[in-house]
Amino acid sequence: MVIRVRDGLIMPNELVLRGFDELLKELADLAEGSKRESEPILLQHAREAMAEVVSAYPSVTGELRAGVRIVERQAHGVAALYTLVTSTWYAHIYEFGSVHQRPRPTFLPISERERRDAVAAVADMVEAKGLVVRVKRD
Repeated sequence: MVIRVRDGLIMPNELVLRGFDELLKELADLAEGSKRESEPILLQHAREAMAEVVSAYPSVTGELRAGVRIVERQAHGVAALYTLVTSTWYAHIYEFGSVHQRPRPTFLPISERERRDAVAAVADMVEAKGLVVRVKRD
């Protein structure tokens, strides 16, 4: 707090804050650094999900297994984003079933579990920097 004196009169208290430019730069650096550090964590979880889905799918023609891949998406801001996809035209029938086939939930449960684990791992990384993460799930 700074007390200003002008012409011998004490002016009302004035609070002068400095360092906002430096703080903004540090926050931007923290965000960008965290993004770089989170990318390998997220990619590892995407690879683990892919390996588990591929091994869980049956190998009749090999089409279901061959259709699973990881797509790196262009994220906005400080996010890194990897998406597990399947390009096999009948994967949804295998997953959800039809009038002729019972559902075999495989892709969604595995990918969702790995996504949640990835979020928790990134939260742990952020906490290791001294920040507080209140909720480790989305």
